[in-house]
Amino acid sequence: MIVNLIPEITAGLTSSITWNDVAHVVVLKYHLSSTVLLGQSYELFTNVQKAWDNFVSTGQIGAFIIGIFVGWFFKGIFR
Repeated sequence: MIVNLIPEITAGLTSSITWNDVAHVVVLKYHLSSTVLLGQSYELFTNVQKAWDNFVSTGQIGAFIIGIFVGWFFKGIFR
């Protein structure tokens, strides 16, 4: 990483370079060289599918829907 900074630091203007400039160069080089790993693992989608199947098969979705209507009913009564 330091070797990559040598051309920017020793460009002939070493007396006018501040630590702030060096920090910007380090951050820029880090962001340009980093890889983005979005969507590389499909395990997340299989885990969500398993959780949804468990939610439906155990009857929790029915209890959730009933709870929404009961809560809505009590909200209407006590308002």
